[in-house]
Amino acid sequence: MSAFDSKLWQYATKEANEAVALDSAGKFQEALNKYVRAAEILVQFIKYNKNPTLVQKCELKIAEYMDRAKLIKSRLSGGRPGRRVSKPSAGKGENGKITTGDSGEYSEDELELIDTITGTIVTESPDVKWIDIAGLPNCKQSLREAIVLPMIKPELFTGARKPWSGILLYGPPGCGKTLLAKAAATECKATFFNVSSADLLSKWLGESEKLVSSLFKVARLKAPSLIFIDEIDSVATKRGERSEGGGERRVKTQLLSEIQGMKTTHEKPLLVLGATNRPWDIDNAMLSRFEKKVYVPLPDLPARAAIFQIHTAGVESSLDDEDFIELAARSDGYSGRDISNVCREVIMLPIRELDMSGLLESSEEVEVRSIVIEDFVKTLKKVKPMTNQASLKQYIDWTNEFGESI
Repeated sequence: MSAFDSKLWQYATKEANEAVALDSAGKFQEALNKYVRAAEILVQFIKYNKNPTLVQKCELKIAEYMDRAKLIKSRLSGGRPGRRVSKPSAGKGENGKITTGDSGEYSEDELELIDTITGTIVTESPDVKWIDIAGLPNCKQSLREAIVLPMIKPELFTGARKPWSGILLYGPPGCGKTLLAKAAATECKATFFNVSSADLLSKWLGESEKLVSSLFKVARLKAPSLIFIDEIDSVATKRGERSEGGGERRVKTQLLSEIQGMKTTHEKPLLVLGATNRPWDIDNAMLSRFEKKVYVPLPDLPARAAIFQIHTAGVESSLDDEDFIELAARSDGYSGRDISNVCREVIMLPIRELDMSGLLESSEEVEVRSIVIEDFVKTLKKVKPMTNQASLKQYIDWTNEFGESI
């Protein structure tokens, strides 16, 4: 092998190893690019190398990388997965286990399971902490007792003191349910499976049920795990309704079966966390699977003040603590998302003024003015909250009947 050939081979190997690492870390778009690049380098290698053994080896590697790239591309584009292909491995360990970077060691069957949910369901290690979420002290404490403490201090939860296996977060939209789930997963260093109802529904017969089954199997493999199902009311509506299709009913049945038969141990804890804005639409059998129901309300005054501060951080501002308290008082009934939208509108005002005056068209450096409290007062009159009093009463009534007292 010439020096040029050797460099091509080393470069292709480096790109392939990086692709495997990115693939295992869930960075699929970057992994796709690396797989294609590794295959392209090997094609160039074949052009300059006449060794039939090496050429055959390269052709096998090219096919392997391109198969994996096609599968990733299909899933990223939302298409139907074709033939399942195991990830190209960095090497094999003992007992036929395949080592895939920092994912640990899995058998080929386990890798195929992981591959089933790859690209459809987001698997991540979130970096959200309790301090990143303003207010909601009762919700944080409930999740800490239900999720974090059983995972970090399992010896305390023995005998009759068993941890919860299913928790439902419900409340108005934009109040931090997803952030709470991510913070809980960060605190207990669990693998976080972020699932939406759309992820679990497929137009292909039988694939939705298989995906639900694979999700729980992979969660057990990667335990401690937290499966977060957002907008669970979309996939767990009351059975027997006219709008319910056969596919939806089968997914619902499979999900009920998996949660009911979920096996969790001190060594491999597993927990299901659901979130919904419409708890009254959820099937009663599914509601019973969630042993603890936590109401996530609209932020109170101190929380609203903190949210205004969080979403204006890093922007030149003339606001002081008293101004933030005044804004909190003016934004009664606003959710965290509503306040975020108000802040985004306000911090764009100075840029909009510069653009409308034509100053951004020149090559000269421009000075952006500070945002002032009058900007917020004006914007609050235009951006209204998404939750009304009738909706809040509905949440309170449902909580009094099914949830924990407020």
